[in-house]
Amino acid sequence: MKTNNEKLLNIVKKHVSNVIDKIQEKLSSVELIAHQSLKGFGRLPPEDQAVFMSLRGHAYKRISELTHLKNSPYFMKCKIIDEQGQIKDYYFAKHEFSEEQIYSWIAPVSVIRFENPGKVSYKIPNGEIRNITIKQKETYMIVDGKVLLFTVEKEDRPRELIYQEHFTKQKSQFMLPEIVAQMEKAQDQVIRASHKGPLVISGPAGSGKTTLALHRVAYLTQVPDTALMYPPESIMVMVQDNGTKNYFSTLLPSLGINDVKITTFSQWAFKILGLEEYSYVERYGPSEENKDLYEYQKLKTLKELSTNIFSNKNIYTVLNSQYSKYFSVESLKLFDKQKKDKKLDRFDLTLLLKIRFNKDKKFEMKREYYTPVKGKVVRKIEKSLVLYSLIIIDEFQNYLPEQLEILKNCLNENTKSIVYVGDMAQQVKLGTIRDWTDIQEIVSEDRNIILNKVYRNTENILSFIKNLGYAIELPEGLKKGPDVIEKITESIEEEIEHIKKLIPKYKNGSIGILSKEESGLEKFREEFNNIQNIHILSMLEAQGVEFDLVCIVGITKESFKITQNVDVSPLHIAERKRMQKDLLYVGLTRAISELHILGKEKLKNVLFI
Repeated sequence: MKTNNEKLLNIVKKHVSNVIDKIQEKLSSVELIAHQSLKGFGRLPPEDQAVFMSLRGHAYKRISELTHLKNSPYFMKCKIIDEQGQIKDYYFAKHEFSEEQIYSWIAPVSVIRFENPGKVSYKIPNGEIRNITIKQKETYMIVDGKVLLFTVEKEDRPRELIYQEHFTKQKSQFMLPEIVAQMEKAQDQVIRASHKGPLVISGPAGSGKTTLALHRVAYLTQVPDTALMYPPESIMVMVQDNGTKNYFSTLLPSLGINDVKITTFSQWAFKILGLEEYSYVERYGPSEENKDLYEYQKLKTLKELSTNIFSNKNIYTVLNSQYSKYFSVESLKLFDKQKKDKKLDRFDLTLLLKIRFNKDKKFEMKREYYTPVKGKVVRKIEKSLVLYSLIIIDEFQNYLPEQLEILKNCLNENTKSIVYVGDMAQQVKLGTIRDWTDIQEIVSEDRNIILNKVYRNTENILSFIKNLGYAIELPEGLKKGPDVIEKITESIEEEIEHIKKLIPKYKNGSIGILSKEESGLEKFREEFNNIQNIHILSMLEAQGVEFDLVCIVGITKESFKITQNVDVSPLHIAERKRMQKDLLYVGLTRAISELHILGKEKLKNVLFI
């Protein structure tokens, strides 16, 4: 039995189809005029020639308009009661098609589309005021003749989502029905939320928060009331790594969105600072202990950064002038090596960006282009202000407060539109945001969308994680699944052979090979990089993605060990231990059906658990 929403959708689809047929008929007749033969044109009197060319020009213009309407016939309908008590349907589109009561969005009557249902008025060109009552408003997103979005708003009821194709169709192909239903409800909340100000979409892995954020982009760029304010080229999506960047680059066009800038913070910072010849490193140092101490001292520098810093073209001279106040002798030596390697980490980039902004009060980006000058092609450099109408920040909990402040400085003042996507409870990096007050962000309750975890993992996987000491509730009805395998291996080669035996079972599924450190994955990439369904990631990079089979490799007794250092506060040591535990949790929960843990040690013997 069809639901009421399905009936409403079918009515809209039928109307769209009929209108497109009428537009096509009109288009064919106009094309006859436009393509009329010019034979005998020269024998016409001058005044007739002018009329002919005017009609021909109008026909070509109308062809362009009708071609657009054929793909997207209208974006809104207002059901109204006029002054005579008659019920009428007014449709609004980019161009007029009066045969079907479709008005251009610049027509005088189109102003009613911005009004709430109820009594309203508008002025016609002769100055006369028309008083009407809007009984119902319907908003559509129609692309290539397909209804992708359909909402209804009435006098006694706020805007309601009737249909959204990408959730109900695309996402159901690889998400549980519970996630789809949860996202449908949240999508309605997203639609109602004003485009201005911060919006937070939070939830654990598997809740669908990132997909919901991308549909926010689709909504703002394609619904006419906001489309002019949010052209895709003025939007930036900030992601964690190139894997996520590639995923978004595929998904966004499927939502009808092109030209959105998708980048990582490091890639963006290198461009702003003009440092393309340098490379990014997540953590620098010969050991975990060195990396921890190095990061801790850099964080202290960032927190105590002076506002009066001299300008110097040599970035390492600038960095050294600040770090030398807090670095130990060992860290100074390490920094000298980092300088020779031409590497920069997140603390270096953030510090340099802060210095640049404190000096210029803005960011500018250089663009190289070539133009002809006096018969020669001349290379020119153009500077443009770095300003965005909307910024989406994926996994915001992994950003330093200073990084988020920098990004906020790049928002259009009129909207300050920013979407934070992530989970404050999944912090796996030192010094990242702990509370919205860290960046003076005020998020109202109606703009804080929380999605709950829908477990896709098997009962055996969740039981294993719980037995390691993690607080996990086992929902009823979970699939049992294979036992979790922990295998003691003596070499990477032995781990590779173990994984090879598992591949045939998952030839139609996805396999994730995860390591705590990026450096531990080199040989696995050499062996498996050409197999399309195998994804090789560090645990940090795996945040937000899931695989049918996960193999965690390279486990040793030292994997998650935190060494006490006299220069580091006990609070920092406690934070590092918590972060290491959270990082392991991220790795373990990437597995949907089967989990294998390979290395020289079993996880129960890892020190911090």
